[in-house]
Amino acid sequence: MLETPVMIGIVSICIGFVFFMLAATGTRSKWDKKVTITLFAVAIVFMTVVPVIGAVGFAA
Repeated sequence: MLETPVMIGIVSICIGFVFFMLAATGTRSKWDKKVTITLFAVAIVFMTVVPVIGAVGFAA
């Protein structure tokens, strides 16, 4: 069975990938620049910050 930090990391990276793909689609489809930048920022947070906080928080 997978431990909680691993599950948080996997789910968070999957959600981040979805946001990244939305941002890429928005860039190619000429969406508003603010929307695509926000989507990229949210993707970065879900792919980096959330897994690290989840791993460190459960390790303590």
